Amino acid sequence: TQISPKEGWQVYSSAQDPDGRCICTVVAPEQNLCSRDAKSRQLRQLLEKVQNMSQSIEVLNLRTQRDFQYVLKMETQMKGLKAKFRQIEDDRKTLMTKHFQELKEKMDELLPLIPVLEQYKTDAKLITQFKEEIRNLSSVLTGIQEEIGAYDYEELHQRVLSLETRLRDCMKKL
Repeated sequence: TQISPKEGWQVYSSAQDPDGRCICTVVAPEQNLCSRDAKSRQLRQLLEKVQNMSQSIEVLNLRTQRDFQYVLKMETQMKGLKAKFRQIEDDRKTLMTKHFQELKEKMDELLPLIPVLEQYKTDAKLITQFKEEIRNLSSVLTGIQEEIGAYDYEELHQRVLSLETRLRDCMKKL
């Protein structure tokens, strides 16, 4: 809208500087209309418009520069964080792989022990049975000593020999 200089003082544009202060541009009425012709008036108005625009652009430029510095700083921080996360992820993968490999090696070492342990369990059962039989025979023999002739000696002798043979076989195996 073209502002007529006859209309009096008018605010042409307003903006805010980086410190929050208001910058206003006003159009003042001409003091002597007769002394200036239409062309010089139009030229003056164009110059004022350009001046107003340049002031607004300067304010925008200051704000943009400030924001741009902030964005650059944030971008640098983001890149740093990204690099740190990547490093942590790589370290975690390396550690996990290393620990997994160590566990696998331990398992490979222990695997052959499983059949050996199974054999030990079987042998332990056998030994428990032998101990039970010896305890039984001992109590029988003690009883025989007290009452000679109550049991058949030959049968007891065979049981002792049988147990002795089985014990010898077990010890060879172990």
